Amino acid sequence: MAKYLKKIFYFTTLLILVAGFLIWGFWQINSMEKELESIVFRSYLKLKKATPKVLPRAIDVEFVNLNIPFISQAPFAIWDELHDHACEEAAIIMVYYYLFGKELTQNAGEKEILSMVDWQIENWGGHFDLSAKQIVELFRIYYDYQNIELVYDYGVEDIKKELAIGNPTVVPAAGRALGNPYFTLPGPEYHVLVIKGYDDKKSEFIVNDPGTKRGADFRYNYQVLQNAIHDFNQGDVLNGRKVIIIVEKDSMDEP
Repeated sequence: MAKYLKKIFYFTTLLILVAGFLIWGFWQINSMEKELESIVFRSYLKLKKATPKVLPRAIDVEFVNLNIPFISQAPFAIWDELHDHACEEAAIIMVYYYLFGKELTQNAGEKEILSMVDWQIENWGGHFDLSAKQIVELFRIYYDYQNIELVYDYGVEDIKKELAIGNPTVVPAAGRALGNPYFTLPGPEYHVLVIKGYDDKKSEFIVNDPGTKRGADFRYNYQVLQNAIHDFNQGDVLNGRKVIIIVEKDSMDEP
């Protein structure tokens, strides 16, 4: 009987040891799998962090012309002091109506300009020429649209890349350097307009220039517009910094 119990004891002990070994083995395998997953995930995060964000920018497109509606800064050709200084408002309005696919009529444009001027008088104490930074601030506050960026280090190709993915560009400029034949001479010292497209075959930007009733789809040579772009610089426009305003069009804003 004692020998029989001893055998049972040895057999039971062996089973416990085997079971323990199997459990330990499974635990080790599971731990190794988790560690491997952790290593792979950490490697993915490092790779993702190290890899620059690549936007689907069609840099090889030769012609782009965004469907941005046009209004003159004087929609009813009333070139009084208010409308003489309303190019910033007109540029913002055109881009905003493009972003949300809204129809921009003369009546709507005039109403928006007057409302925006009233807002500035109430909140900023007057209606003045606006720097690029102030244009961005007005756009963000008045329309509650935040996807706007000031860019100081840029080139012609950068503007084209933004246009190719649907992002219009608002630019401040030394107006008389533009050489627009439809401006009343000598032309505005400071001016703001919207770049809506480009034509590589003719080396021209396509713009909505609110400074003339003929400003829809007006064209400026790449270098002419690039040379004319200057910030307001407290009225010393020709010495103002080169700056553009990129307005990003969210997919959720598609009409």
